[in-house]
Amino acid sequence: MAYPFAAAEVLTAVDLNAMIGAPTQNAQTGTTYTFGLADAGKVNTFDNASPVTATLPAQATVSWPANTVLPVLCLGAGTVTITAAAGVTINGTPLTLATSKGGSLVRTASNVWTFTPTGGGGGGKVLQVVRATDVTDRSTASTSFVDATGMTVTITPTSATSSILLFSSFNGATNTNGYFRCQITTSDNVAVSGAEEQTGGFSSSANKDFPFVLMGYASPATTSAVTYKVRFKIASATNGIMRNASLTGQLFAIEVAA
Repeated sequence: MAYPFAAAEVLTAVDLNAMIGAPTQNAQTGTTYTFGLADAGKVNTFDNASPVTATLPAQATVSWPANTVLPVLCLGAGTVTITAAAGVTINGTPLTLATSKGGSLVRTASNVWTFTPTGGGGGGKVLQVVRATDVTDRSTASTSFVDATGMTVTITPTSATSSILLFSSFNGATNTNGYFRCQITTSDNVAVSGAEEQTGGFSSSANKDFPFVLMGYASPATTSAVTYKVRFKIASATNGIMRNASLTGQLFAIEVAA
């Protein structure tokens, strides 16, 4: 039988990555980085406990070839924010990446790029849920909105383009015939869209529980911590009560990717 190699030949291991052209990594551990021509086609990884800023320079600074692709991956606890140098446009979201999130920057024209997320990081994905609970009855005799102590939640968005969905539920009552009103606001008392005010009526019976469910929508446009809270007041009554001791009051903040 004839063999395709001489008897003295030895088969050696080969680098399959090299054979198929698999990308190598450009590992970065600092807090700032500017992409260069040598980064094209590599997986540009960023690993730092603090936030990282990665800048995409203009065509006048780097002679980017047509259809250049810059894969990006966040490995550290610090978020990676991709920024455009003067004169550069980056389309697509999110441009702030949390741990284990990534995507690719694709050059579509001179000084115009598009970011495409990978790993299911597209729009509509729930990124995090924060919940606050309160098991203490709260009361007020105020006809102006006051904070419902314990019904406050703080969330730190992972992307400035994310939206925040807010949900709150609890039972309310008045000790005389009248009305109980509530809302969800920001920390500076600005009512959240969709949760400006809900009213429960008790015109026929006092001390009767009324279920409240509030739903709001916010676009904080930041990656800094933001706080939301429930506020309540009375109208045509002498006292309003949140019955959190019998049915846990709760406030949810849900971050949704753009």
